[in-house]
Amino acid sequence: MSRPDPKVELKALTAMALDLTRVDPDRPPGERLSRWHRELAEVLGDEARPAPTNRDLLRDAVRLTKAQQELVGVQ
Repeated sequence: MSRPDPKVELKALTAMALDLTRVDPDRPPGERLSRWHRELAEVLGDEARPAPTNRDLLRDAVRLTKAQQELVGVQ
């Protein structure tokens, strides 16, 4: 099975990180979510920053989104 469009995946990751941050910002993200974060960053040509908490995961998802927007010139 092929991956969805990375832009769509990034929106989904960001939405999930936002929901988890609202519920429990200091809890560590699960292993599957952390793996998705790392793999998606790689697909996007970036490197995932460490995300020991849901809040950190959200911050890095936002950073990845901004980096993608800068690549295509959208601000």
